[in-house]
Amino acid sequence: MKRIISLALTLVVLVGCFAFVSCGGNKAEYVAMDATDLLVEDFGIAVTKGNTALLSEVNKVVDAWVKDGTMQKYVDYYTDYAKFTEGEGAEPSTNGLKTSWDFGTATEVITVYTESGFAPFEFVAGGKVIGVDIAIMSQVAVNMGKKIEIKDILFDTIPLSVQSATGDAVGAAGMTINEERLDMVDFSNVYYSSTLVVVSNKDKSYSSVKDLAGLKVGVQEGTSGDLVISAAAKADGYTYETDDGDVIVKAEGATVSRYKQYALALADLKAGRIDAILMDKLPAQTMLAVAD
Repeated sequence: MKRIISLALTLVVLVGCFAFVSCGGNKAEYVAMDATDLLVEDFGIAVTKGNTALLSEVNKVVDAWVKDGTMQKYVDYYTDYAKFTEGEGAEPSTNGLKTSWDFGTATEVITVYTESGFAPFEFVAGGKVIGVDIAIMSQVAVNMGKKIEIKDILFDTIPLSVQSATGDAVGAAGMTINEERLDMVDFSNVYYSSTLVVVSNKDKSYSSVKDLAGLKVGVQEGTSGDLVISAAAKADGYTYETDDGDVIVKAEGATVSRYKQYALALADLKAGRIDAILMDKLPAQTMLAVAD
């Protein structure tokens, strides 16, 4: 599998845990532990192959926001806003961030394929899909004199939807850049890096993929977590490249349960139907922060 290159590997890979209140807090019921046997994943905006004009405009926004810190500010803002919409804390200040965009009388459309259950990158608030990815593409559209049209679809269908689109189209859904998807779409420059975590009951926390051997593991269908645990559960395991050679991760005997949305996986975790969820770190933290 393609080597996953981090923007700042040493800064992002932090071994730890996250719970409702804090690690070890009395009110904590579930934790999200870093999967220490995996590399960092890079997120990019998927663009229809060959659409170099649109790809260039996406990269202009991505590069500028990453360079001046705006991207992290949006991540922080939408993380707090997602919690606020679920009744956690006060409404966060925008601190000058643009959170609405005027497309004027634009008639040309950029179709944005997403899956809205992945806060802070995309989630529903006030009946609309908002989040980091939507902010990126809204700014791209304004820069190009166009408007966006959001299509909230199943995550695993996004690459094919972008591939088959006839007009300007992107997949903006916290998508990891990997070889399989690169066969179908082009990707923007990296705008955020993440690592996978294992969400579980605090009394049975797991800190690596190999800890999941023989367990029932929930994933969102088509995500990196799905690809990783599905491969790791087999005899050959999951393999990725490093500068020091191939690394093989095995979790033989793991049973994979696939869900359309993480909220459904969390419900099954609470009910004891699965033992853990394998997913990206920041959405996991946001999910647990607003969970009942």
